[in-house]
Amino acid sequence: MCGRFYVPEKEMDDFTKLVAEVERSLLKKYGEIFPGDTVPVITPGKGKREVHAVKWGFPSWKGRGLIINARSETAPVKPLFREPFRKRRCVIPASGFYEWKKEESGDKTRKIKHIVTVGNKLFYMAGLYWFFKENENNSVLYPAFTILTTEANNKMRSIHNRMPVIIDDENIEKWLFSDNPEEVISLLRPIEDEQIEIKEAV
Repeated sequence: MCGRFYVPEKEMDDFTKLVAEVERSLLKKYGEIFPGDTVPVITPGKGKREVHAVKWGFPSWKGRGLIINARSETAPVKPLFREPFRKRRCVIPASGFYEWKKEESGDKTRKIKHIVTVGNKLFYMAGLYWFFKENENNSVLYPAFTILTTEANNKMRSIHNRMPVIIDDENIEKWLFSDNPEEVISLLRPIEDEQIEIKEAV
């Protein structure tokens, strides 16, 4: 899964400049990004990419909490994700994502925080976005995204059994714009072992 990710200040500033002025005030955070934070997300526009300020986490159907991840294996058919998967795919820029490894010591369990990077550069996680009401009494809609996950590659499996779907630069256009379901689904795979680096987070 992906419970937090990292966007450096410079990259956040660069993407913020691409967001419409009316949305810029929503982008108040950089560095470690938590569920519920609003960040720049790349979405399909009319024949070109657009950058928008989008909140992380679909509202839970249970009425509390956020749905921050969706399983890529079932997202195309699950009611909550089916339409976003077909119409509203996006990518989320990041320089790393965090995962916690459980370690047993006697009768105690502790979680050790790790950061996973991809070639020490910016990469793009696959996501879905949609528009939601703040509450039943409010007709104003806001955009929210969830991050798609897949089974972990061999290297990641030492930390966790799931990881975000990472879209290679050359496949971003295909992910955002393709109308071919088979082509889109073919991108939902773990990144190669040698492309990631894992280390304990400071």
